[in-house]
Amino acid sequence: MSAPDIRVAVYTADPLTLAGLVGMLSRAAALEVVPPGVRGADVLVAAEDPADHELPVLRRAVTEQGVLPGVLIAGPLPPAGYRSAATSGVRCALPRLEVRPERLIAEVTSARTAVATSAVRLAAGYDALVSGPDEPSRFHEREIRVLRMIAEGRDTAEIGEAMGYSQRTIKNILHQAQHRLALRNRAEAVAAAIRAGLI
Repeated sequence: MSAPDIRVAVYTADPLTLAGLVGMLSRAAALEVVPPGVRGADVLVAAEDPADHELPVLRRAVTEQGVLPGVLIAGPLPPAGYRSAATSGVRCALPRLEVRPERLIAEVTSARTAVATSAVRLAAGYDALVSGPDEPSRFHEREIRVLRMIAEGRDTAEIGEAMGYSQRTIKNILHQAQHRLALRNRAEAVAAAIRAGLI
């Protein structure tokens, strides 16, 4: 077995997001996720709370690991946020809804050798991912139906009855969508569906 090519330090605002990102990165044999606080990473991945523009997770990662090439997962940032990210070594800023295993692995792999970028380029790349017309909805039809009913205020039992599924199946539908799209909870999933114009 060959040694991994890239050591990745993952920093997040919550343990659920951490588990999801580590799971995604673990799919690539060329990547090794280093334990929290262990120095020697080649690339940083920092996932912020989407509403936090102060970038506390990225600051903690840089304090512990030093300035390294990085991938930032965050909500839209003000210009000062993109400047801070660029000076912290971030090579790519990803919206939370764009974090899929293939994309994350590709961005981490390319970040290691990518040249430093500017705040303007980070913001432009982020905006292109958010507003790209060629991006299809990544919610499945069944997930959209469940999220619509949650937005209407229905509970799991009512949704299951309306769709002809058990409560457990409804919970599994939600869990799979949250895991696949790196969303932390039902409220964030509903908000993402609203932003995508699905609800």
